[in-house]
Formats: sequence, structure tokens, C-alpha cells
Amino acid sequence: MSDTLFIRLLHHEDKAAALAERVAALRERRINNDVYAVDPESFRQVPNTPFCYWVSERIRRLFKELPPFESEGRTVKQGLATADDFRFVRAWWEVPPEKILDGWQYAVGGRQRAEEKWTEERIREFQAWCRRRTCEGKRWVPFAKGGEYSPYYADIHLVVNWENEGAEIKQFIIQRYPYLDGKWEWVAKNTDYYFRPGLTYTSYTNLGFAPRLFQAGAVFSVAGMGIHGIQESALVFLNSRVVQHFLFLIADRRKWEAGVIQRLPVPRFSAYLGKLEVSSTQTWSVKRSFDLVNDTSHAFILPAVLLTQGGALADSAEVYLQQVAEAEVELRRIQAEVDEIVFDLYGFTEEERKAVGGGQWSVPGNDLLGGEVLDTEDAEETDSVMDSEPSLVTGHRPLTTNLLCWCVGVALGRWDIRLALTTDHWPLTTNTPNPFDPLPVCPPGMLVGPDGLPAEANHIVSEEWLRARPDADTLPPEGRAKTPTIPDSEYPLRISWDGVLVDDPGFNGDRPHRDDIVRRVREVFDLLWKDKSHEIEQEACDILGVSALRDYFRKPAGFFQDHLKRYSKSRRKAPIYWPISTASGSYTIWLYYHRLNDQTLYMIVNKYVEPKISEVERGIAQIENDLKAASGREATRFTDRLGEARAFLGELRDLREELLRIAAMPYKPDLNDGVIINAAPFHGLSRLRSWAKDTEECWKKLAKGDYDWAHLAYTIWPDRVRKVCRTDRSIAIAHGLEDLCEVEAPESKKKGGRGRRKKEAAR
Repeated sequence: MSDTLFIRLLHHEDKAAALAERVAALRERRINNDVYAVDPESFRQVPNTPFCYWVSERIRRLFKELPPFESEGRTVKQGLATADDFRFVRAWWEVPPEKILDGWQYAVGGRQRAEEKWTEERIREFQAWCRRRTCEGKRWVPFAKGGEYSPYYADIHLVVNWENEGAEIKQFIIQRYPYLDGKWEWVAKNTDYYFRPGLTYTSYTNLGFAPRLFQAGAVFSVAGMGIHGIQESALVFLNSRVVQHFLFLIADRRKWEAGVIQRLPVPRFSAYLGKLEVSSTQTWSVKRSFDLVNDTSHAFILPAVLLTQGGALADSAEVYLQQVAEAEVELRRIQAEVDEIVFDLYGFTEEERKAVGGGQWSVPGNDLLGGEVLDTEDAEETDSVMDSEPSLVTGHRPLTTNLLCWCVGVALGRWDIRLALTTDHWPLTTNTPNPFDPLPVCPPGMLVGPDGLPAEANHIVSEEWLRARPDADTLPPEGRAKTPTIPDSEYPLRISWDGVLVDDPGFNGDRPHRDDIVRRVREVFDLLWKDKSHEIEQEACDILGVSALRDYFRKPAGFFQDHLKRYSKSRRKAPIYWPISTASGSYTIWLYYHRLNDQTLYMIVNKYVEPKISEVERGIAQIENDLKAASGREATRFTDRLGEARAFLGELRDLREELLRIAAMPYKPDLNDGVIINAAPFHGLSRLRSWAKDTEECWKKLAKGDYDWAHLAYTIWPDRVRKVCRTDRSIAIAHGLEDLCEVEAPESKKKGGRGRRKKEAAR
């Protein structure tokens, strides 16, 4: 077949004029650089037969001459689609830490730390270990579900309910899709590959193919596919410009399906293996370093303004922003070196290199630190642009809000303030773990006990224990610290172990409550900055645009709105510090989600609300006495104060009654339900309209029976839920009431005949 002429005018604004010019030149036998003569049969060498006329014949031939990615032990797999993410998926910080699969214990418990290579034998042994742990009470497993565009590295911020190897999900899928005839494997795909280390990537994105390392001990999804059977060197190789452009040749620019990656031609790069592995480790480490200041990450240690030690808040923020800029430069330098290696591997000529380098195959995703993404909830849902908080936070205001959020967590015993008081523990920032090793259950910045789980009263790890940690994700070997714990009296700050702070400056504003939120934050400031703490507080207020710190905590659009935005990811709104307020906001109780129990509300009424009511009643009596002896303007002033005090007293009494009403439902929170379900009963006590609306909507669905799988539904409406359990095995499993279920559990059958059974179901 003869050659066909193709004219490429994508980069011309006036395409009509450009086309006329090219046609005239051809008549005069002049050939422009954007005119190509290609035999269309050549396109058949490239998967999907794209009209890739602008690339050389040699490049098209590579797809035939080189082995495809899906060979030599390499594979790309789709993973789990839960069919109901709201029920089965959570953010890692909203579930009980002790219920999260502790894959890191496998590496630090019975094995030598020197064994860093994940051999095939070790992987299979580890997978079996993880499966056993899911049958021993470990309900939640890290879940890679696509997420924001982030080449090289991204923290896995979700967990999925895979208890008993996903028993609850499996039964739900079988019941929801009867045409599957018990074959849940068509939705929960490739479970044999779960818990394996490898790479993962967002399969639907505008910004390009961006694989990142995937730690052992996690599950991948249908929207965040898994790449297995590869070495660490594949990280930078697959992020190279050449690979990106090969993929753009054969794929839709938004959909990086498994079949696309599987057909990528792969050269032999054994000669460059060491260099590529080093580059992969470097890029992963640089990207991960920015999660050291991200409190929603498993790598979090300290807020940026403390980790950078720049002095004043603005100075520290500028130091951090400079580090961000330097990291971008470093990542580009490393990737440029890798690009040259990959050019050599594929044998690109100088002309072909210039074509790629000149942007003829332009790649839209050029932000190496993150960007906007498309995400999917499951395999059947259309993709949509997500408004998610990026993991990399820059700017003075967000860095200041993160500092204050950390201070609140310190006062409540979530974060360890000792990491900010000395640099002795900063090897945690430089001694990075093995990239493929399992995620820790708790970030290294968390206040923990010697088991690595959140600390309890008088059971805080000692300084000796902290210094014995070899890296951020590893606990000290047993016996390394002679005194592993300390009592509360030896910790440098008082901790509110009951999980409650209050916005209570005192009746006259001059005697803040012992657990007043502003007072507690100031105690943290005093410990950090000593005699300069007042200056730092004022600088924080200036950055936040408030006259006083209390204004920031009291305004609905202040602290809580910032915290809610920060702790909302992948369609889950999961704030862990909740304000419950009187109608006017004159009195607010702050709850720490992880300390909630069935006695919390009674404790709040007895310890905080009742004493406050008594204080206001005494104040009213004093005002009434002062009013009797006053006259004129002074009497008017006392009258106004009396009216305000009586209104305040009424609001406090209403708050008390509402808390007691909720407690008597009965309110028995279970962190496995997730944040919004546990917060739903308090929807009438929120002053932030968006949160009040979301929690009220959740409450209505809970009351209606839409969420009968939730433990809170069972405690409030036990008879209704028990009735549902008789016909719904998945919900029965959720409540441990499988013996009530009257429906026989279907057995999973072998694959095959899907089309035939779909037709039978349709009849």
C-alpha cells in the first residue's frame, strides 16, 4: 500500500491558514516538518492501531519487537470494588487503631530488620500472615483507591473492611448482584494479589499516568490498580517521559486501564538496574518527606513550622516553601537523568529525543508534587472531578491552621510534644523505612505506648524508647529500652485524657476553665516558645485574620471549618475534633472522636455543663443583688447583663437536656461505624451549616434503616436490626448475629458463564 500524507497542525492557532500553506508547499514539492508520509499499515504494529503518524517507523516497530509489560512475571491487576464505599471504606484516622491490620509487626516482630528484600517466598509467607490476621480481629486494611495525581509516592489514607478475608463484603456483593450466582470474585477481583508490594496508580486522571510505590499489607482497588512482579527500579522507569508518551499513543488520555499498561513495550535494563533503583528510592524519599508535616499521613511527625525551626511562624513557613521549591528542582533533576537512561534503553535517536523533549507528545501532568484528579467510587460509577485537600500544603495560613490543629491534638494526647522540644528524635525524619515495608498503624508523631498504639493514661513511652526507634515505621526491638514507659507526671504537659475541651473563658471572661481550649493551646505555646509565646500567638492571629485566638476557635468558619476541610478525603468527611455548641455559640464543648464511649455524654454533663450552670446561676444571683442597689445607667447596664445571663443559662439548660436525650437513646459510639455516623445524633448542636446538614442527612438515613449495618443503629433500634439480620446475611455478619440469619449462605462458585447467567437473570 502506498504512503498517505498526514498534516499535524495541533499547535497552530489559525489552522485553516496553516493548512492552506502546507497544501501550497506540497504542490511546490516543499515538505514542512509537520507533514508526514506514512503507510497506514504501519499503525497496526501499535496496540489499538492509533493514527500515530508523527512517530518514526522504528518507534512503532518497538511494540512488536520488545516484550510487553505483561510478561516475564510482570502483571497489572484490577482490585476490589466494594459496591458500597460508604459502608466498607473509612479514612485511616477514623477507625480504632487496634483494629487496623498491623503488617508492620511482621517486619519488626519475628524477623531480622536486615532482611529488606521482598523475595517471592517472603511475599507469599507475608500474604498468608495477613490473611490470618484478618481472621484474628484485624478488620481494617490499607486500601489504595486511586486518589489525587501524585507520581512516585502517595500515602494510603483509606482503609477497607476486610475482616475474615472480606466476609461481610462478599456476602453483600452476592446479595446485591444475584446474577453473579455467588461469584463475588467478579467484583472483588484478584484477591490472590492482595497484600503484595508493588506499584499502584490512579486509573482515571486528566494529568497522565503516575505510578507510585505500593506497600506490602494493603489492598488495591478497581480505580487504583496494582502493578506486581516488578522491582523498585520500575518506579522511575514507568514515570519517564518515554513511557508516558508510549501510553498516550495507545490509550485514551484519561483512562489508564490494565490492558493499556500490559501492552507497553519494555526494554532490557539490567545494565541500569542499580541506577534506576537508587533514583526510585530518591524520588520516593523526597516526595514522602513532605508527608512528615501532613497530619493526615502515616509519615507525620510535626507541623512544618516546627520541623523547619525558622523562628517566627512566617519565617518557618518561608523556610518550608523554599524546601518545596528545592524538592521540585531535585525531582526534575532525577527524572531528567532517568529520562536519558530510558532514551538509551529504547535506542532513541537524537531526532526522536528532540521530538519528545520538544513536547510534540505533550504530557499534561507536569506537577511532580501533586495535582487535580479524577476519581471513581467503584467500577460502575462515572468519574468526576474531586475537590480534595492536596497532601502538600503551602502558604502561611494553612501552615498556621495545621499548627493549631496539632496543638489541640497535643492537649488531648494525640500527638507527642517531646518531638518538638528536642532534635534528639529527628533521626525519624532522615532514617526512612524500606519503601515496600507495611505502613505503621500510627504515625511516628503520635503519642503511643510501647505496643505502637495510642498511649493511655500513665502508659506513655519514655524518651529512651523514642531514641531506640531505628526509623519512622519501626518500633524498638523488645528489651532495647529498659524503662519503656513513664507516668503522666513525667510527661511535660497535662493531657485531657477524657477527650474533652471547652470554650469557656469564665463567666466574666477572666477565669478560663481548666480545660478551656484557648488556655490549653497557650500551654502548648508556652512550652514551645517560652517567653516569646505571646508574640507567636499574636502572629498566628494576624495570619488567620482574627483579633484573638478565641475568635478563631469560636467562629464556625474558623478552626472547625479548616479542620473539616483538612480531614475530608475521597468523599469522606471525617473530622476528629467536634464542636457541640449552645444555639448562640456562647458555650462550646470540643469532643475528641477517639475517646468517645457510652459514658462520655453523662461525664460531660456532670463535669462540665452542670458546674457551668451552677456558675451562671451564682453570677445571676450576684447581678440581681447589684441591680437592687443600682440606679440610672448603672441599673440599665445590670439589667442588660441580667438578660444576657438568663438567656445564657437557658441555652446551657437546653444543651444539658439535649445531651441527656442523646445519651438515653442509648448513644453507644463505635468507631468502626466511622465519623459521620457517630456524629449524626449531634446534628442539632452544630453551628457550621454544611456539617449540620451532612450529619442531619446521615441521621435521617440511619433512622430510616438505610444504615442498619452500623453498630449505632443496632444499639438504638435493636429489634428492627435483628429482624433485618434474619434475611440479610451481610448485616448479620456486621453485628455478629449470623446465627439469626435464615437465608442459607451461598457458596462462591468457579468462574465462567457470566454472559449466560446475565441473560437468564434478565428473563
